Amino acid sequence: MKKTRIKLNFFIVVLLASFTVSSCLLDDEKTDFGKGPILAQFEKPSVTANFIKDGSVTPYNVAITIIGGKNKPLNEPVEITISADPSSTATSGVEYSLAATTFTIPAGEMSVDAVINVNTANLDPFDAKTLVLKIDSSSESVSESNLAAITLQAVCSLDLSGFVGTYSADNKYWGEVYTATVELGPLPNSLLLTNVEGYGNDKVLIVLSTDVVNPTITYAGDATYKIYDHASYGPVWATTLTPEQSTYNSCDFSLNLEFKRCVSIGCFGGSRVVKMTKQ
Repeated sequence: MKKTRIKLNFFIVVLLASFTVSSCLLDDEKTDFGKGPILAQFEKPSVTANFIKDGSVTPYNVAITIIGGKNKPLNEPVEITISADPSSTATSGVEYSLAATTFTIPAGEMSVDAVINVNTANLDPFDAKTLVLKIDSSSESVSESNLAAITLQAVCSLDLSGFVGTYSADNKYWGEVYTATVELGPLPNSLLLTNVEGYGNDKVLIVLSTDVVNPTITYAGDATYKIYDHASYGPVWATTLTPEQSTYNSCDFSLNLEFKRCVSIGCFGGSRVVKMTKQ
């Protein structure tokens, strides 16, 4: 009799638990996620903005957007105010000025651009300042992620001859720092690098983009400019992964390289990463 009573109590507990779970699921199904708050926030929480240090005042746009609700444009405008957060290291009237601090996302739209006027004459390429923007208010609601950090980075005009010289080549794969050399290459905007892989006479031919605001590097090597000779596959040369994965600094002439190694029948897995600093 006692065992029967225990089994009966256990059955009742299981039945109640099942009913509770089912009730929760039913409540979840009734939730209308389209009725949540409409939140204003910056499209990107952080970004590095490059500017040629030519003395001009250059406008830079920072997108403010709305999220939440049904993630669709509203039928009425959204009014937003912003300010510079005290955590900024950039100074208003020195590195930048705000064209306005109040903005309207029009009805039927999802975003609006805040405009920063950047004074390139006062940017230091070796001491970048950061402007932190803050959304103070919105006619809807403000997201908890209401800050955007914009690093104002100065870049210099491209002087290819400035890259010529001796470098410290920090090769991440080998865990060694080699002494490498850079000379002008045979192609337009190209440089010929020697000993970045530590073989002594290894060659890597690179081509620099002419856009110093978006500085990228491509690799133009083939069997003529090789890293070494593989015992089975012959010459090994450097090849581009994507141009954005290798960059240069037109002010201090540093090179950040990432390339894959290829032979005539294909490429090896993985990549080589080398940070080159001019001595």
